[in-house]
Amino acid sequence: MKKFKPLLLLLLGMLVVINACQATIPSPTVFPTRTPTPLPPEATPVPTNVPTLVVDLQALQGKEVRVAYPWIMDQNRFTQMIDDFNQTNAWGIQAVAESFGSDDSMFEALKQGGLDADVLIGKTYDLLNPQNQIVFLDLNAYINDPTWGALNAYRQGSPFEAFAPKVNESEPRYLLPLAYDAGLIYYRTEWAKELGLESVPLAWDDFVSQMQVGLRSNLTDNVYLNNGTGGLLLSKSVLSAQGWYAAFGGTYSLENQVLNLDDTALDASFRTLKQAFGDDTSWVGLDPTPYQYFVDKYALAYEGTLSELNQQTYYLSEKKTALNWETIPYPTIDGKGSIALESISVAINAADAEAVLASWFFVRWLLQPTQQVRLVDLNGLWPATGHPALVAADYAAFHPAWSSALKEGVRLTLAPESASWGINRYVLQDAYLRVYGLEPEYFSSIIDVLKKTLADYPARRP
Repeated sequence: MKKFKPLLLLLLGMLVVINACQATIPSPTVFPTRTPTPLPPEATPVPTNVPTLVVDLQALQGKEVRVAYPWIMDQNRFTQMIDDFNQTNAWGIQAVAESFGSDDSMFEALKQGGLDADVLIGKTYDLLNPQNQIVFLDLNAYINDPTWGALNAYRQGSPFEAFAPKVNESEPRYLLPLAYDAGLIYYRTEWAKELGLESVPLAWDDFVSQMQVGLRSNLTDNVYLNNGTGGLLLSKSVLSAQGWYAAFGGTYSLENQVLNLDDTALDASFRTLKQAFGDDTSWVGLDPTPYQYFVDKYALAYEGTLSELNQQTYYLSEKKTALNWETIPYPTIDGKGSIALESISVAINAADAEAVLASWFFVRWLLQPTQQVRLVDLNGLWPATGHPALVAADYAAFHPAWSSALKEGVRLTLAPESASWGINRYVLQDAYLRVYGLEPEYFSSIIDVLKKTLADYPARRP
């Protein structure tokens, strides 16, 4: 039997040197997990005992707000959003968009001090990086303002309610969640039904059984090249590592500014993944992307992210049949499923005090339902303000796989929103990469090295 397993794993070097913190950054915050309810009603929280912001409308007239963002493919659509804001906002504020082309380019600009924007949109761990040269505004007074606040932008009862801003938080809040990327399993529903598999496998045992059916199907056909495939195609990506850790009950906590992980969850996920790989339930492809494997039925499922859904749509139209393919949560022992999330956030530069209020009104506008729909069209991520199928109903209807993983009862785990996560996420990935090339008796050593490495790069406070 021929198997698609390339040379197992280059060990990633993890000795990354972080410069000392040069600017005020937020205190690290770690959020709990959340089990969403389906399609919740809208409700508005009411702030208490908070003074109203003093708004001088004349002073806002013509005030310029510079907006930095990392997207380039949809630059024209975001520019159109900016133009609409300029033409319709009641305060006469003029926003100016600046695209950095990619997350990496924007991250470098943040580090080098080459970014003087008033409003910044980006990956949370990039905005919080301790090397950044920007001092962020504490948004609590603005969020809670009874007249000009933004708490009502985040719907109660949504899947992401546990991660949303709360009324009168005691700790400073420097960022507002704007969207979430997610680690997902892409599942070939149409092929599953051809194989006689009727239900989506949310329980680990059911998932393994179905991947074995896909394996046997490719072993018994007349194509030699697909032998050893048919089951779960592994990506071994950063979000896949978070996905498996969360699927086995893993949570995050901070102690003395060091990120702590659950040893039991790590060990259980390590052993399960190793066993599945050894049994050919999972496999590794030679091509760098999974999309064509999925089209050609080399993979009944593969590890992916929400942000790559548009790429898969290009290769395999979801309108080909009613149930061609979908996204599902990572399988769990209890059969409820689990999804690991990383956030995209928006922040305000505190350096220009005269532009702060104008910047806040732009951020507040960005959180409105109409603009949230436009952001979904632009980046394809889940909006942080509510259930995706409610916030962007038309988009969800046109892309059935986009929100199909948010099943009732699924457990959501948000990555730490802390200054060190930009490095720690790769440390966690590195630990999972080592699993496939080592025997289980060495897993405790992997965990020990992981914990030591995390301790060497603590979250740094101002």
